[in-house]
Amino acid sequence: MLLALAFMHFSCATRGQALEAYSGHARAGVDILWFRFLTDSMQKPTSFLFFSRNRASVDYNNAASAFGSTNAVSYNFKSGIGIVAVGSFLNSGFTPKAGVQLVKQKGAFLFFGWLVADVAEKGQVDLFGLLRFSPRIRNHWKLFSQVELFPAYNPSSGFWNITERARLGLSYRRLSAGAMADFNQQLVSSQTNTNNNLGIFLRHDF
Repeated sequence: MLLALAFMHFSCATRGQALEAYSGHARAGVDILWFRFLTDSMQKPTSFLFFSRNRASVDYNNAASAFGSTNAVSYNFKSGIGIVAVGSFLNSGFTPKAGVQLVKQKGAFLFFGWLVADVAEKGQVDLFGLLRFSPRIRNHWKLFSQVELFPAYNPSSGFWNITERARLGLSYRRLSAGAMADFNQQLVSSQTNTNNNLGIFLRHDF
């Protein structure tokens, strides 16, 4: 409902800001990202931020593909702190979430993250953080470096799902390429299941 109300009152360019394709030793996939402040009728940025991320991947053993879509609208204060409503679509279904958010951007540095909890009865808690540093090297060349941390905890079952992602490469104009590493740990009681994926990525910013 928050997303619908926001689009009724504000306009937003909803083209994808970034498209990434990656291929690792275990999985290959795509990642489409929107990250944009909504604008008013005069095309001036408002305090509302729209975030959308859609990821899909498949392994090389004909296993079921993995899909995830996260969509969020937040109201952000001048300090960078905001309140956020999140809708998460996974293979298992839809989950609404709500919580607090932090956005900091200056020059080549960007931090975006939130702490949210399921609105449903199980109350899973998610902490998400994305840190990007892209300093200019020379002319149209930049360094592209990005790390993500995404731990999720379900207090009713004691289950942890922890995901880390890293990207390191070079950017020329709107095209970036380099090395990628994705790590995932699933912990319950004393058992740990680990999945890693190392490879390369190709990214285009729109």
